[in-house]
Amino acid sequence: MSNPPIKDAVGPRQQVWKVAVTAVCRLIACMVLMVGSGLFPPVLSGQETHTGPSSPLPLLVKARRGDTPTGIARRYLNDASRGWTILEYNGIEALSGGEAVMVPVAPFRPGGLNPDGYQTVPVLAYSDIGASLQQTQQVFRSAFNRQMRWLKTEGFTAITPTQLVDFMEFSGQLPHRSVLITADTESQTFFDLGVPILKALGLTATLFVATGKVGVEGAMTWDQIKQLNEDGFTIACRGQSGRALTDRINGQTFKAYFESVESELRLARQAIETHLAAPCLFLAYPHGSTDELVSAMAAKFGFSGAFIRSSGDNPFFANRFGIHRIAIDSRMDPELLGRMLTTLIVTDLKP
Repeated sequence: MSNPPIKDAVGPRQQVWKVAVTAVCRLIACMVLMVGSGLFPPVLSGQETHTGPSSPLPLLVKARRGDTPTGIARRYLNDASRGWTILEYNGIEALSGGEAVMVPVAPFRPGGLNPDGYQTVPVLAYSDIGASLQQTQQVFRSAFNRQMRWLKTEGFTAITPTQLVDFMEFSGQLPHRSVLITADTESQTFFDLGVPILKALGLTATLFVATGKVGVEGAMTWDQIKQLNEDGFTIACRGQSGRALTDRINGQTFKAYFESVESELRLARQAIETHLAAPCLFLAYPHGSTDELVSAMAAKFGFSGAFIRSSGDNPFFANRFGIHRIAIDSRMDPELLGRMLTTLIVTDLKP
């Protein structure tokens, strides 16, 4: 069976968003015309090393023989991962060698906007990986392997939560087929079975750990989590205990409930930042649910974004403290997964 195409979501959208997105698209069109009017910096030879652009205008670079987009991006943008932007900006699939190419130094497709619609980013949510279905929430290792290989074959780029938030704030740009892979677990089985698959395919993922469970029997140690962080995985939290933050015990005063939620968030962030010497910027609401109070507390504690377990679109104007995630299980073969992943909201944005 052939792999299914990635679907585009077509349907009515609130008029206020359409007007806003249309206005932004027209502004971008004006910017593109300005860029095309010849206001470019001098041509840089492939022998030069550019230490950082002083202007948002693209650089005109003469590539060397054997140059790759990754190498040019490393040399002129100090970021090898942005090689794809050079290909997309120049409308080419590969470098032939020796030609002049434009190197975009700033987002040229902010918000994923184009005349046919705007980009949305699917976020996958796993609970755990297992060799067999010992628990109903586990995904077979073989199923996880098939799903990850399908993403790779279909040209998806695995991104980080930071990249997603930058995209939502118009300060960053993402490949057309971007996906954020997340797992709400600190289990040893995910480390033993899931992580090797991701590494073998060159994919990254985000782990939302319940910090109070780290180091107990059947769970990863802090040394293992630190290693994942050093390997490029994002380590975030889902509270200290992993209990639902929206549940208020019968008879519990509001003050006691508020303090318990505050403690869950504060202690979880402290544990990650102490053990990893890195900021904990993202939260997955335990059990995937939140309310106005919990979301407001997440923002107050300095999280950059928070995730729910509910299917939905994640365009640039989505709520950063209600980012949608699709719950994934072993029954989702590549065909079903392809039907569930939306990367473009189709709507006419032409002026």
